[in-house]
Amino acid sequence: MNRLREALGELAADAPAVDLADWAVEGSHRRRRARLAAGSAGAMALVVLVGVLLYVPGLPQDAKPIVAVQAAAVPDLPGRGVGPLSHALRTFCHVGGPIPPDCRDGEWRVVTRSGETYHVPQAMTSGHTFSPLAISRDGRVIAYYSRQAATFKVRDLAGGAERTAPVTIPVTKLGRNPRLQLSDDGRYLAYTDYWSGKDGLVIDMRMGTTLPLPAGWDPRSVSGTAVTLARSGLFGQRPGIWVMPLTGGGSPVTLGKAYKRFSALAPDGATVAALGQASAPMFVYDGTITLLDTRTGRAKETATIRGLPEGTRPLDLGSWLNAAEVTLSALPSTSWKETRHITYAVNVRTGQARQLAIYHPQSVMHDVIPGAGTPAW
Repeated sequence: MNRLREALGELAADAPAVDLADWAVEGSHRRRRARLAAGSAGAMALVVLVGVLLYVPGLPQDAKPIVAVQAAAVPDLPGRGVGPLSHALRTFCHVGGPIPPDCRDGEWRVVTRSGETYHVPQAMTSGHTFSPLAISRDGRVIAYYSRQAATFKVRDLAGGAERTAPVTIPVTKLGRNPRLQLSDDGRYLAYTDYWSGKDGLVIDMRMGTTLPLPAGWDPRSVSGTAVTLARSGLFGQRPGIWVMPLTGGGSPVTLGKAYKRFSALAPDGATVAALGQASAPMFVYDGTITLLDTRTGRAKETATIRGLPEGTRPLDLGSWLNAAEVTLSALPSTSWKETRHITYAVNVRTGQARQLAIYHPQSVMHDVIPGAGTPAW
């Protein structure tokens, strides 16, 4: 199983650059630059990136499509004055397919809702190893691992205030697949290496305190009162959910069956949603979504997901948009080298899905949207 997980991680890391629209635009500008160069040596043409954002969770429901135009040179993230983020992605410069302009190998870049793109040199770059980054649900705060500080940092993008975690975490302890979850207000940070079997942490960035998280549990959300943990039941684990108070204590609830992915804690404070897992083969969904009682582990309701295009591959559940709808991340095909990452809102009672946004990262394994945390595949 370790080899399988490593292979999946390596496959994702080697995924090619993916935005074919950008590639086509880049080709057009290369031809134009060639014509200009023929008449004037040294003339330069800007490469124009056109990014269309259909919808971003957190924007009004009637938000209009946004078209952003910017030069090929991507600036570094400034100390302050950055608007809410649409998403973050890592870039890779030595893979097949189109390479994004101003590529920095393995480095994170963030994209705002209005279309500005920034490099994040403050965040650790580590080649093809997963590097954790998280965005608050409103897109206004980010958390990342700083190699220089040897720990996590949380930054308010508009005001520029930055806090450093009170505990040192060597790079060697990050593991192959570190997961990072950020509270809505940016105060709390939950960290685990989901596959490593090592304990994780909840960090209170304001008070400078920490709470250990048990190994093998995946943090799905964290608030000012509790961290919601889940365990799928894969690889011989007992499937369960655990709303652990930040004061410590509490106990996990065992589930009657295994599930694939879990949502954040619902607005009612006592429910999570989970994607159904087929009995065989492993890593296959059964097309259902279930509401689970976090106090008893019992299934409240199960619905068949409807409205997804044929061939869609669900990836993960995320935050809640309202009392009835939860976000679902998915691929439009079964290829791990798929270049489109699509989010949907799924009604947990009827199963009806509606599309929210389309993203075009180089690899969906290195793409983060607000409220979802760093992917843990």
